[in-house]
Amino acid sequence: MKKAFIALMACLLLTVSLRGQESRLFHVGVDASVDCFLSSDSRVLPSVGLGVRTRLGRYDQWVNLVAGVRYIYGQRLSGVQVPILLNVNIVKGWPVSAYLGAGYEFDFIGTYWGCMKVQTGLAYKHFDFRVFYKPYQGDVGAGLTYYF
Repeated sequence: MKKAFIALMACLLLTVSLRGQESRLFHVGVDASVDCFLSSDSRVLPSVGLGVRTRLGRYDQWVNLVAGVRYIYGQRLSGVQVPILLNVNIVKGWPVSAYLGAGYEFDFIGTYWGCMKVQTGLAYKHFDFRVFYKPYQGDVGAGLTYYF
């Protein structure tokens, strides 16, 4: 009974949060990503991340500001990261927009304080798929965000 009640409440909260979403300029979403760190001996060290993202602007507007918090776990890095990025749509349309973005990803892992991040991606209503590169870390990755 307890699990059914929790599932019902989650469905109700999701339904209420999606109502009126299209006209809002501020969106919150859940994010999953994978980072592939390239080691000096040509091995790939993967890390997975889960977090929350916010987007100021709709997916079909020229410019979007994206920020979030995520926890990354893997062989090379594990800890909290805070990305702040500016995306510019190069193909703006309905139903899909394509963008280029850049920003900085702060983190609180040991003495490492973050690095620049560049990305490109596709946005479709509630979904945002991107691939990114962090030159300082030698990190290539991909992420998917679902905005409520």
